[in-house]
Amino acid sequence: MKPAQFIVAEVSKNWRDGVEVTPGSGLLSEQFERIIAVNRDRGYRLLQFQMHRLLLPRSGRRRSREMNETIVAVFERI
Repeated sequence: MKPAQFIVAEVSKNWRDGVEVTPGSGLLSEQFERIIAVNRDRGYRLLQFQMHRLLLPRSGRRRSREMNETIVAVFERI
């Protein structure tokens, strides 16, 4: 099977009251750098990416403030 011309990668990080939900996983930027390196080794280059951030304020039953950061990236076969 021929490798795909384009692939998509997604990485995200969750925070609760300013504390990461998955300690030890590294900053979002560090995770993204690893994804870029792995895909470069697979023969892909970063074509474009977007970062999204969602903040859920305290309300109702939710006692904490939660935030999700997500990067979605498109890679192109070299």
